[in-house]
Amino acid sequence: MSDEVRFLPEAPDGPDDRFDVVLVTGDAYVDHPAFGAALVGRYLEGLGFRVGILAQPDWTRPDDFRRFGRPRLFFGVTAGNLDSAVAHFTPDRRRRKRDAYSPGGQPGRRPDHATVVYAQRCKEAFPDVPVVLGGIEASLRRLAHYDYVEDRVRRSVLVDAKADFLVYGMGERAVRALAEGLAAGQPPEALRRIPGLAYRTAEPPTGEGTLELPPFEAAAESPEGFFRYFRELDRALRQPNPPVLVQRHGSLAVVVNPPAAPLTPEELDGLYQLPFTRRYPQRYEREGGVPALEPVRFSVVTHRGCYGGCSFCALAAHQGKGIVSRPAEGIVREIRRLAKHPDFRGTVTDLGGPTANMYGTGCTRAGPGRFACDRPSCLVPEVCPHLETGGQPYLQLLRTVRRIPGVKHVFVASGLRHDLLLRPNQRRLFREIVAHHVGGQMKVAPEHVANRVLRLMEKPGRRTWKEFQEAFGRIRRDLDRPVYLIPYLMTGHPGCDLTDGLDLAWFVRDLGRFAEQVQDFTPTPMTRSTCMYWTGRDPLRGEEVPVPRGRDKRAHRALAQYQNPRNREFLIRYFEEAGRPEVLRRLYGPGYNSRPKGRGRGFDSRSKRCDTRGRRSRKPRSEESP
Repeated sequence: MSDEVRFLPEAPDGPDDRFDVVLVTGDAYVDHPAFGAALVGRYLEGLGFRVGILAQPDWTRPDDFRRFGRPRLFFGVTAGNLDSAVAHFTPDRRRRKRDAYSPGGQPGRRPDHATVVYAQRCKEAFPDVPVVLGGIEASLRRLAHYDYVEDRVRRSVLVDAKADFLVYGMGERAVRALAEGLAAGQPPEALRRIPGLAYRTAEPPTGEGTLELPPFEAAAESPEGFFRYFRELDRALRQPNPPVLVQRHGSLAVVVNPPAAPLTPEELDGLYQLPFTRRYPQRYEREGGVPALEPVRFSVVTHRGCYGGCSFCALAAHQGKGIVSRPAEGIVREIRRLAKHPDFRGTVTDLGGPTANMYGTGCTRAGPGRFACDRPSCLVPEVCPHLETGGQPYLQLLRTVRRIPGVKHVFVASGLRHDLLLRPNQRRLFREIVAHHVGGQMKVAPEHVANRVLRLMEKPGRRTWKEFQEAFGRIRRDLDRPVYLIPYLMTGHPGCDLTDGLDLAWFVRDLGRFAEQVQDFTPTPMTRSTCMYWTGRDPLRGEEVPVPRGRDKRAHRALAQYQNPRNREFLIRYFEEAGRPEVLRRLYGPGYNSRPKGRGRGFDSRSKRCDTRGRRSRKPRSEESP
């Protein structure tokens, strides 16, 4: 049985008591701005529309989709906060045993390819009601894309779902224009020019301002065909003023309009002033609540956008490269309201955005939320001279929030760009974050240590990380505070060969502690890294890159946590079969063949500290390890 939520302001146009919009989501309902269905629902409610939210409906038949009756305007469909492939499968295509966006973390509460399945059920329930796709899954699958679970190139989700429209990116403007146009009686065909919208048609536009991409059939035919298609798409998306994109899928074509204008700082602030309760329905308590809420319940978003341009990150393709920062007074007003929440205990768990220390920064040659060139990254290989990187707005915001009555702690849990924190105008911000805004651990993402891999990732080189470690050590000594630096690492990224994987293992060994924050590369749609993974070529430079797969990819993952007994056993087999016993001796010492007992010699499940000889350390090997 589905969950249901109703937003019921007065009907905008008379006695009709039907819902204007029914939103269907693959997540459990949580009334919090970090959850897309709640944000769009509250936004439409604030505009005067009547909204029903159908959370995790029974997708095996259309009955649940008739629960609210026929929507007056449209169905809005989203897979949820995650692409359903990522929600269901690990990077090595194993079924996940937990879904943090479902009650009690139960898996199986949404279908595979949830956007497609939900849209089809909506059409079965009410064939004449427009269906509008949205959310991260629809946004990143709006054109031909590689699907890592099926290991093939799939069609646009619009074609498979047979939906009427797709809203991509942060879709408030497009959703509003659609709702107001349909409410005014305009036919769906008359609304096809709305920015931020995609649709399917048999007669796509042509001429100036339109770019026809290679058709789906050519992109899916071979990795080389996908490379040519994606390279053209990537160049178009990086333009400050992208063209209308057209991609043919047989007799139909998918048309993607240019992106909608970013919200103004005041409009963005208005979203977060809406009356969110920051709770889930009481009935979820019996099932254990919704785990995804707890880390973000008392977090506050400061801005949108990221100009880091990391190759493996789909953020710029979805949220945009330009930064839109909320006014400080609006953020303070939201936190003052948070401090009065009955469940608030004095801790703002995160004050940040996609990259926390980009608040108040941006391109000086363009307005808020915009950028003036087609650089993939504004930070690498060097910082753009037209980029304002000053940390003063964020520093002042943190200081102001610390003084709000009822606020005891303000943490920065969002990502931090360590290369930005090294810049002279962010040094004071760096110091105050270490002093006041992290707990016992400061988590930062160098991702890797091999310069070749970092270049393909569009991340700063190893030397920058070393400078950051040294600067952190000086601040830590000056403050005499027991805070430790925890690196986030990524294994198995395209371009990473075994030598690079071993470099990462030596880096972990020199840390003197178990590397907890390690993720295996996941090829998500519409990223340059995914193109590298499928084609073996870098779309920016055209060069061929090695791609670890299968057992080799597992070896990269195991090397980053080589102290784990399970990984140790795998690595011993792997390197013995490869005739590389010298690697094992360097990792585990001359007696590497003696199997650890119990949880394994050298592995402590509480401290997770090991020395290089496989024995538990009695003290830290460096000041970056606790």
